Amino acid sequence: MSINSAADLPIHAGERISALTPGVELPRHVAVIVDGNRRWAREHHTDPAVAYRRGGDRVHELLTWCEAAGISVVTLWPLSADNLRRDRGDVRALVQVIGEVVGELADARRWQLNLFGNTALLGPSERRRIREAARRAGAVSGMTVNIAVAYDGHEDITAAVRSLLIEHARRGTAVADIVDSLTSEQIARHVSLTGQPPVDLIIRTSGEQRLSGFLPWQSAYSEFYFCDVNWPDFSRADFEAALLSYTRRSRRYGQ
Repeated sequence: MSINSAADLPIHAGERISALTPGVELPRHVAVIVDGNRRWAREHHTDPAVAYRRGGDRVHELLTWCEAAGISVVTLWPLSADNLRRDRGDVRALVQVIGEVVGELADARRWQLNLFGNTALLGPSERRRIREAARRAGAVSGMTVNIAVAYDGHEDITAAVRSLLIEHARRGTAVADIVDSLTSEQIARHVSLTGQPPVDLIIRTSGEQRLSGFLPWQSAYSEFYFCDVNWPDFSRADFEAALLSYTRRSRRYGQ
């Protein structure tokens, strides 16, 4: 694992283009923590709902950039389980925009959508709307787009272990035998995003330099890139700077 922020990399316009040229090894799986919407709203003296909608429009652009770069999987984290503990009016506006964006992505019929996280924490109508939109695009071929809604990394691992224990219980496996045979590979088959390429690059906007519980299991060998720009202002130049940073890394996978 290595970490860079935008400030660590002096990027020139020509270099950004080089990150997308043939022969350059780019990440197969990019995850983005779409942070800084409320900060953008404060800076622009506007309502958070305006920032959420602008950030939602940015999702469409990001996916187009990723598609053009040949990236296979994109994972987005717009809403954590902790977010749901904030002021309910603010959260309602965010969940409404998430539902709108998921619906728009489904209607585009360009990408395969995969929803994960604890959507049971949402209200019934919100949950139904988001799940139905994701189902509409589930069979679409093309780039895979994972959207983490009400996601909690600790709960992800807890649920994986719970699922694994239920699987063994159905087989009648004794507890002592489970303990003796338990491996990280077995748990990995039950966490979110199993069966997909490993997360190569995690981008976080807004200048915060932490993962906040995002994909703790899946990010063991990920590269991190922290960008000072708030999500509604995230540009193609910022995206290409992140890719260029990735191409400069020497990935060692813990060795």
